[in-house]
Amino acid sequence: MKKNKNHPTQPKNGMFFKMIVGYYAREWKITIRMLLLMIIIVSCQIMIPLLTNQMTTSILVEKGISEKTSMYWGVPWDKLIYVGIGVVITNSIASFTFNYLGYLMGKKIEIDLRNRCLERLVRQDISYYSDKKIGEILTNVVSDSQLFGDWAVNIPMQVGISFFQILASLSMMFIFQWQIALVAFTTFMIILISMGLCFVITTKRYYKVRQVLTEINGNVTDRIVTVRLIKSSGTENYETERFKNVHEEYYKRSRPVGKMQALMLTILFGGVSLLQFATIISAMLLFGNNNNPEVVKTFFSQTFASFTLAQGMIIGPLFNIMNCAFGLAMATVAAQRIDKTLQSPSIMEPHYFDGQIIEKITGDIKFEGIRFAYPEKPTKTVLPKFDFTFKEGKSYAFVGATGSGKSTISRLLLRFYDPTEGKIIINENVNLKDVNLSSYLSHVGYVEQEPQILFGDVYENIKYGAFEATNEQVIEACKKAELHELIQTWPDGYNTILGERGFLLSGGQKQRLVIARMFLKDPTILILDEATSALDNIVEKEIQEKLESLMKGRTTVSIAHRLSTIKNADQIVVLGPDGAGIVQTGTFNQLKSQAGHFKNLYEAGLME
Repeated sequence: MKKNKNHPTQPKNGMFFKMIVGYYAREWKITIRMLLLMIIIVSCQIMIPLLTNQMTTSILVEKGISEKTSMYWGVPWDKLIYVGIGVVITNSIASFTFNYLGYLMGKKIEIDLRNRCLERLVRQDISYYSDKKIGEILTNVVSDSQLFGDWAVNIPMQVGISFFQILASLSMMFIFQWQIALVAFTTFMIILISMGLCFVITTKRYYKVRQVLTEINGNVTDRIVTVRLIKSSGTENYETERFKNVHEEYYKRSRPVGKMQALMLTILFGGVSLLQFATIISAMLLFGNNNNPEVVKTFFSQTFASFTLAQGMIIGPLFNIMNCAFGLAMATVAAQRIDKTLQSPSIMEPHYFDGQIIEKITGDIKFEGIRFAYPEKPTKTVLPKFDFTFKEGKSYAFVGATGSGKSTISRLLLRFYDPTEGKIIINENVNLKDVNLSSYLSHVGYVEQEPQILFGDVYENIKYGAFEATNEQVIEACKKAELHELIQTWPDGYNTILGERGFLLSGGQKQRLVIARMFLKDPTILILDEATSALDNIVEKEIQEKLESLMKGRTTVSIAHRLSTIKNADQIVVLGPDGAGIVQTGTFNQLKSQAGHFKNLYEAGLME
């Protein structure tokens, strides 16, 4: 499988921490409460070995076996039981509150990141999507943001508690018996360093796994979206085998990660056993050969049990650190990919929050000195330098061979792209680049070859772009598009849920729905981009009648090749092949009798 050029070669390990610092600073109230609860939890855990030591000492003192020392609190052992119960209850309440706040923090981060990614994606220029698969984008928005949100809390929580637990555990071990504590500390550091080395290698390998998985998600989504092609071709068996083949690379990349995870687990469990055994051996060597029976008795009867409990506190953090290492490997990759989306530059300035507000569009639309080449292929000129004026209320049809730049005209008017050179002028002297894009597009209607249908009911679909409209206005628009009677035959009428991308609708039904959307929106400028080219002749004739009704009184730009679509246009603009630009203009009757590119297309039957 080829490496996706959109992914950098290595993850940036600091990106994860850089991103979460901002969130913890913003949610500082929750952060402070979590820190206080963390200290309470660790303090409660410290109390258990201390209470054990005091209860053991109290019993020995009461029985006359040992003498009182300066470290003895003087509290009877049975009273300390109540203290212990209070510590356990306090620890439980603090742990519950801590975990609950952590969950809320994680969801806040996840939701904010997802919203920011979605906002960035919907505000991106159309060229951003030219080399990306929907599945890859979905993985970034949904999976990566959830993964980041979970680990953005789990890692700081677990590392924070583990740090305090390790510090407390080591402190108590050194207080109880510093020589054995030194052995335990040395063993612990060896385990930690070994796991750290494994983590560095695992992160690099996991990045490659995640990269392959993203490509697979994009691949699978692409096939599901085009399931009609699969069904119409009878290629289910081929696709089944293909899915197996594309996952082979994923399995291949996953094996090294599995080896490193297995090695980390081995180091962990082996290290825990080594730590426990090293402590026992050290105790035996240090006190087993001691000739003072009182020292030996005091250590094994009072200190050893407490020391063992204190040492036990250091084992839990090891498991937490290992879990965090796995999580950090995943979160680091997710953080980098999310940051890549958030920081992706835009080649256009749509002025969503500023720019000149367009209350209405009046007068002509002028293309002045326009030259255009797609940003994806800047060296290939699609439209050479030209001037053109769209007269207010007139209809225009652009025709030409495939690749001549017909649809590019509509994309410039919709401001999917800005001209490479020149400017588009509206309202006499306003450069389209300087306007608030949303306010401008609220006056523009767009009907394309493959209508865009949302997953939702009929009301939602037709109101899109005219959200303030009433249900009654929707029904009226559907009547104009001759869609009302059809909708009435559906079990749920206007509340019928339309499948994703209008899966359950025919081509003609989709176009009628979009036409109803346009009747409701009532745009000043209407752009028809091959609006009937995918329909059969009978349906196309019906839809064309509705479009002509919609076109009345509006400045209309049609991108088409069918005769029925263009013959009534006030002016036909003919574009030559291979970036020749405008080669002819005129009415249908003028052009069909003139020698030139249009007559050649017409006589060749390409305009039927």
